[in-house]
Amino acid sequence: MPSHVRPANDTDLDLLAGIEAAADTVFGPLFGTVDWGSAPSGRERLNDPGFILVVAESDAGPAVGFAHVIEHEATAHLEQLSVRPEHAGQGHGRALLAASLDEAADRGATRMTLRTYADVPWNGPFYASAGFREKPDPDDDFHRSLLAAEIRLDLSRHGRRVHMERELPRGMQMDAEAFEALVVDELDRLPDEMVAGLENVVFVVEDRPENGEDLFGLYEGLALTERGQYGMGELPDRIIIYRHAHLAASESEEELRGEVHTTLVHEIAHFFGLDDDQLHELGWA
Repeated sequence: MPSHVRPANDTDLDLLAGIEAAADTVFGPLFGTVDWGSAPSGRERLNDPGFILVVAESDAGPAVGFAHVIEHEATAHLEQLSVRPEHAGQGHGRALLAASLDEAADRGATRMTLRTYADVPWNGPFYASAGFREKPDPDDDFHRSLLAAEIRLDLSRHGRRVHMERELPRGMQMDAEAFEALVVDELDRLPDEMVAGLENVVFVVEDRPENGEDLFGLYEGLALTERGQYGMGELPDRIIIYRHAHLAASESEEELRGEVHTTLVHEIAHFFGLDDDQLHELGWA
């Protein structure tokens, strides 16, 4: 099921407490009955500096999960990430996390922190798989207040609680329209012999993959070498260029153009059914 991540709107805010309460029920088999108090409403969460993202299974569909990030100086703290249990296991949590990391970096944060259970599979191990690492508790007022809240709720009675961090990329900033214009310009600069044979292919710019993977580009379709049974009226193949990955990898427009060029060449090569050695033989890489 695809993941559609967006900033929370007024309708979404009314769903957040119910999403969190539903997500907390999955702790029952591990911890037994838990009483962590009522989940804050979405509008209460808006009182904190930061942002709230939601995930849905269609562009305008109802939110099935959310991430709430609190901003403190140059730190983005992932206060809550919840997905309804009936929609779990479909990549929605990972898509929310990836989008939150991108948004935090875009807003100038240099690291993201969180607190979680070390040994619950969808807690510590999940975040570790996304690049977070266990660190000593920071000694500042903000993080001390988080620890104090956990002590009041006695969360540690259910298992070891840990502080985790991930550094955020310090790449470029460029809005979607400007990035798309740059991609079109780089496409126009490619050698004629590289693009002349492209048939029934469209180029698309997107912010990030729906499943949260860290990709620069993707070829969706049937390579030219496999089109023996290619018929009339086939939908166009797609070459997708992902904005956030390119910006995160670049410190200047010159570097960005180089990254986009490389991605275009490699995805076009997939269309032609070429491998890296053949790319080098042709002088394309």
